[in-house]
Amino acid sequence: MIVVGLVATLAAAFLSTDKLLSAATLEWVEETTLPDSRPVAIPGGGEMRLTDADIKATEDNVGEYRLFRTAAVLNISAGSAVGRARLICAIHVPKKTISTKTYTSRASYPRSSEELSEQGTPGENSAVQFSSHSTEFALVEVGDVLGDRYTRRKGIVVEWPTYRIGQQVWKYGMPPGRLDEDLRLPMVSIWRTTAKPAGRISCTVENASGSATVSTAGKLGA
Repeated sequence: MIVVGLVATLAAAFLSTDKLLSAATLEWVEETTLPDSRPVAIPGGGEMRLTDADIKATEDNVGEYRLFRTAAVLNISAGSAVGRARLICAIHVPKKTISTKTYTSRASYPRSSEELSEQGTPGENSAVQFSSHSTEFALVEVGDVLGDRYTRRKGIVVEWPTYRIGQQVWKYGMPPGRLDEDLRLPMVSIWRTTAKPAGRISCTVENASGSATVSTAGKLGA
């Protein structure tokens, strides 16, 4: 009974924290920086652009799969007309790519949340399901993009729509009013593949005055 209780306690801790008792720490051994998008005017005022975008990959495992991440930061300037706007960001990867999972969800950040400012990031590393070094999970770095919080701006909600192969999408709902300071929204998604890692990242704002889109793309070894 003691053993069973201990296992149950460990399992509960695992589920609640998404942390692992044992996992291989993998390094990103190959990377490419994606170009910053050009600044694009938001209808009604302000501008946005994508920066700090990259693709990073691990070495292959014995099954010839590798992990790779696609990451970027959407920057929206202070005073932008995004109150009550619809904001959609998406990462598209080749269709032979497989979405990687943590113990509880897809390995994409941020996750659906009714209050993004209160959602914690995974910290320095994300624990994902990946067979390597005789373990079934691997730790890979994401903290350099996500930091310790997604945003301090109150009232932002985010939703994952129905999953489709080869893409990760975030739908943001923005609070009323113009931004009183610059807004930074980071995003990361982790995948596995036997092909060359590649990705296209885009964000579109739609408000009462119109819409605007920014995007960037690239692949390893390009």
